[in-house]
Amino acid sequence: MPVVLWLHGLGDTGDGWRHLPRELRLSGEFKFIFPDAPVQPVSCNGGFKMTSWMDLDEIPVSLGIRDDEVGLASSSRIVHDIIKKEMADNGTPSTDIVIGGFSQGGAMALLAGFTFPQKLAGVVCFSGWPALQDNFVERTKAAGNADTPAFVAHGTADEVVLPECGAKAAELLKQSGVPVTFKTYERMGHSSCSAQMAELKDWLEGLFGPK
Repeated sequence: MPVVLWLHGLGDTGDGWRHLPRELRLSGEFKFIFPDAPVQPVSCNGGFKMTSWMDLDEIPVSLGIRDDEVGLASSSRIVHDIIKKEMADNGTPSTDIVIGGFSQGGAMALLAGFTFPQKLAGVVCFSGWPALQDNFVERTKAAGNADTPAFVAHGTADEVVLPECGAKAAELLKQSGVPVTFKTYERMGHSSCSAQMAELKDWLEGLFGPK
């Protein structure tokens, strides 16, 4: 059975995305995993502790923000361990696993997905950004997923993660040789919409075929 590992945004939890299977209405059976990020201080919120995959200095997120390299590395290990556990405990091939996320979770999905040593089925980034972008292309080409399809989506009115971030992620993926689908949604802010869900459904079913 295909598995979708979905990573939430800043201050949210996995439960905040448990509506996703109902929204997608996928053909056939898919398993969804919704982990929670670690609770840690976040600089842009005055050091207040909350669920966060990495520290953030400021919002809105724009290109050129400081990367929390330690936090990104730690969360990448967490995500990789979740994938490895699914493979070991349930016998799920890595090629049946999609990793995706929203906002911070989208940035983490790009990083963790394209540094995972075994081939995955796909990577999804909703309203996210390319973390550690200075060596994004080299890192992606060097790992095991340089030809793994990616779906990148962003609202043109996003005021939390600026639209330039999604565009840059798609550009860097293309430079890496990744087959990327890039979609923008007019007047959509830092959110999701029914058109986005419909296109994600089609993309996922294109990876595995309707059952």
